[in-house]
Amino acid sequence: MTALATNPSISQGFYKPEENVFCNDGREDQLLHFITTHPQLSAIRNSPQAVLAAIDEFARTKDFLMNVGPHKGTIITDIIATERPSSILEVGGYVGYSAIMFGSAMRNTSVPAPRYVSLEMNPKFASVSRALVEIAGLSDVVDIQEGPCRASLQRLAADSSNQGPSSKKWDMLFLDHSKISYLNDLKLAEELGIVAPGSIVLADDMKRPGNPMYSDYVRADTATKVEAYMPFVNCLSDGGISLGNPYLIYRTTLLEGLEPTGHMKAG
Repeated sequence: MTALATNPSISQGFYKPEENVFCNDGREDQLLHFITTHPQLSAIRNSPQAVLAAIDEFARTKDFLMNVGPHKGTIITDIIATERPSSILEVGGYVGYSAIMFGSAMRNTSVPAPRYVSLEMNPKFASVSRALVEIAGLSDVVDIQEGPCRASLQRLAADSSNQGPSSKKWDMLFLDHSKISYLNDLKLAEELGIVAPGSIVLADDMKRPGNPMYSDYVRADTATKVEAYMPFVNCLSDGGISLGNPYLIYRTTLLEGLEPTGHMKAG
């Protein structure tokens, strides 16, 4: 069920409505131009909160942006403040809104050498993200890496393997890319050791559009997972399908928050 806020004094702060075309139509370049020519650029520079406010301003007054937004984003920054992860891996960065918000939250916890890596497949989105992260003064924390998700996950795991098995594990994984890919890519992260005991996995948009197979998997017990896993252990694969680690068990919670447009949505 979704609900749209109707209080005019509240809805003035919401993004423009999401339409049939909602990205990759030039608005991302327009966003970067909006910020780099902003009359308050000198005050915005090196302030993550000011950059986020400028992105929100564009999305309210110019064009919708598919960001996590300030309302759901706060749920995750609260988790970061409590759990104090030193490494966060994001899959699906878009224009860098979540990387700036969560990277800043990591830095605010004062953990030693915080590392936030954002994987983005679209070269234009990655370029805009990188520019906005630099304006926010977070280039020492946030690393925008361009390329297909699965190849990037494999590369990250291979790079870390030179430093010992424990370095493969990430404290937090944030999934916010193609919803249909959530389960297969989570399973790959499990196989690679990126997700291991103690990792926190966050997945956006689990109510609308949702992914029932992903939800069932993270809620399943070991016996159920092993039963589904064993028949395929010795099957040949082209590498595009992952089986995961059936011995990893998740404690799951479904959290609801406002979309930037004002709709209720679960993450």
